[in-house]
Amino acid sequence: MPDFEKFAAFRWSDGNLESIDEIEKVEDNDLLYLEEQKNLLAANFNLFLEDKPFLNVLLWGERGSGKSSLVKLFADKYFKKGLRIIEFSDDSLRDVFKLYKILRKENSLKFILYFDDISFDRDDKNYRQFKSILEGGLEKTPSNVMYIMTSNKRHIISDHSYDINDIYSRDETNERISLYSRFGLVVGFYPISKEIYLNVAEHYLKKYSVILDKDWKKEAENFAIEKGGRSCRIAKQFAVSKLLLNKIQNEFKQ
Repeated sequence: MPDFEKFAAFRWSDGNLESIDEIEKVEDNDLLYLEEQKNLLAANFNLFLEDKPFLNVLLWGERGSGKSSLVKLFADKYFKKGLRIIEFSDDSLRDVFKLYKILRKENSLKFILYFDDISFDRDDKNYRQFKSILEGGLEKTPSNVMYIMTSNKRHIISDHSYDINDIYSRDETNERISLYSRFGLVVGFYPISKEIYLNVAEHYLKKYSVILDKDWKKEAENFAIEKGGRSCRIAKQFAVSKLLLNKIQNEFKQ
């Protein structure tokens, strides 16, 4: 049996729970401009931990915007309150009922079933199984289990344009959108402005003790263009790249 007392995070693999020895540490003050998202998740987690009604969660939006980081933050923050996280993949959906049998016995703990970066192609039938598991199947989800999914797409399923006058097309569209509706709490992560991007980059530059030269803002913007757009992840990568460049320059001088 997995050691739920020792570890905060686990991975479902080949029909078994494997402990994740070290979960990535996320610092609260590094998650800038996400106060609304943090507050929504915190309130929902607190309801969950207090045995009150709670909602399954869909975190959707831009890549590198902090969706997965927020999940890691709360997994670590609420470990002592009995919260555990289990990373699950969509190709293991049929195993979820086997996992339920394990988790029902651990009624003193709370578990997040975590699906990261999920989307379904429009011809992928797995979403129907997922929809039934979330709500509508015969077996009740254990009361100590919450689902959290992250996705770059709000409606999760890739789609094409339908003729809105075609009743069959409308039915198909409704069928696909119905998976999204299974998540009671849908939290958006939106594109960031140039100002926010530069503020986040400055935060990390100062954190890593990188001197702010007069051209750093222009360099940060060029870095974002090369990477395909602004995000908090790109801002952090820029700061690390400056740290790396400074190290190379200092070692060259020696």
